[in-house]
Amino acid sequence: MLATRLLAPIRRIGFDYACFRVFSKALDESSGHVDPLPAGYRCDEIAPDELLSSPFPALRDCAWYGGEGAFLYGLRRPDGVVTCLQCLWFGDRFRQHGFWPLDRDEAASVHLETAEDDRGKGLATFLKQQTALRMHQKGFQRLYSRIWWTNTSSLRVSEKVRWSHIATILEVTMPWRADPLRLTLRKGQPRARI
Repeated sequence: MLATRLLAPIRRIGFDYACFRVFSKALDESSGHVDPLPAGYRCDEIAPDELLSSPFPALRDCAWYGGEGAFLYGLRRPDGVVTCLQCLWFGDRFRQHGFWPLDRDEAASVHLETAEDDRGKGLATFLKQQTALRMHQKGFQRLYSRIWWTNTSSLRVSEKVRWSHIATILEVTMPWRADPLRLTLRKGQPRARI
C-alpha cells in the first residue's frame, strides 16, 4: 500500500498516527429488532480456555481478551465450533487501556473477529446484534467501539446494526513527547464526554 511506504521513513524517526471512528449503541434500543441467527448457529458466552483450542489461529490469539472485566461472545457453527467472536471490556479492565471514558453501566467492544473461512457471510453482523441484546440483559445501558478509519468491513458491520458514529479520534505520536497529541472530533454524540 502506498500510504504504508510513504509513512515508513517518518515512523522510523518516531512519528506515527492513529485514526479511529468511535461508535455507540444505547442498549434500551437492543430490545427491538434482532435478526434471527443463521440455521444451526447459536450465540454463547465463551471462556478464554475454549479459544486456546480453536482450530482458527485468529481466534486462538483472542484468548487474552478474556478474564476479569471482560465478556467474550461467540457464534457457534452447527458443529459447535466458534467461528466469530466479539470481546467486550468494562470497569477497571477497560480503564487501563480505554479509548473512551465509561460509566459503570457501559462497556466497549474491543475486538470483533471472524474466522477466515467464514468471512463474508454476515456473521459479525449477527453477533454484534446478539451481544448488544445479551449485554442489555446483564444490565449494561450503552456500548462503544473504536474502529480503525480504513477498516471498511468493521465500519459496515457497525452501520448495518445501527450503531451511531459519535466521534473520530486522531492521535499523533512525536519522538519528543511521551504522550501522543489527541484530537477528538465529536459527531452527533448523545452526551458530551472527554
